[in-house]
Amino acid sequence: MQSEPVTLPRPETTDASYFDVAAARAALASGAVVAFPPLDLVHWGGMSFALNFRRDPVQDALRAGGFYEARELRALKGLLGPGAVVVDIGANIGNHAVFFARRMRAARVIVFEPNPLAAAPLMANVLLNGLSGVICLDHLGVALGAAPGQGYGMRRHDRNLGATRLRPAEGSIPMLPGDELLAGESPDLIKIDVEGMELEVLEGLSATIARARPLMLVEVDDANLPGFLDWQAAAGYRPLKDWRVSKSNANYLIESARDDARLT
Repeated sequence: MQSEPVTLPRPETTDASYFDVAAARAALASGAVVAFPPLDLVHWGGMSFALNFRRDPVQDALRAGGFYEARELRALKGLLGPGAVVVDIGANIGNHAVFFARRMRAARVIVFEPNPLAAAPLMANVLLNGLSGVICLDHLGVALGAAPGQGYGMRRHDRNLGATRLRPAEGSIPMLPGDELLAGESPDLIKIDVEGMELEVLEGLSATIARARPLMLVEVDDANLPGFLDWQAAAGYRPLKDWRVSKSNANYLIESARDDARLT
């Protein structure tokens, strides 16, 4: 196995010079050709995956013929039947989104991913697997937070593409509260993996969560755990299961503690 990223540019470009998300979305909507950077392809289980990074846990799992965070995904499949509406915040290259659409048979998966380095293979994976009618790409290139903002950039992590973090005043990525983009949606599941910004993202989703009472899978940095537990109690949620992801964070599966959850 190579020890360097296979196609990512040097220096550490994380903007539209690698993949212009807005232009790609416009081309896709108009039926024009979408221009992708070089990508590796792997195929297994009747699915194909476009990859652009080595030494990355998500892409290493897909290269090896399995889904990343398979334990969590199996648990979610056991709790949600076919036809679910899923919101995937921090969708990375589409590992979870493709699972939701293909293996869990979700009716709709709404993805959010601001990082152009991840958005390129994410869009490619949706198209490769014929999932453009299930996985909604309308919000690629937008970051979620507690309040609207502009001018965010990304700083790449060379051992984990998903660990790329948003930086203020370092780019042109817009930020919006999730409630502004999910008005009228009633998701059955919200998955959040946003590299330490989970509390801000949850704050911006308060109306959606109050309305839909979805099942939630949230990656939480250990430093944010006290705040997350406070939010969980205030929002009327209870824990179901957790999984350690790394020495500094874990995934928390939670559900509404209200008797009327999911009733409309």
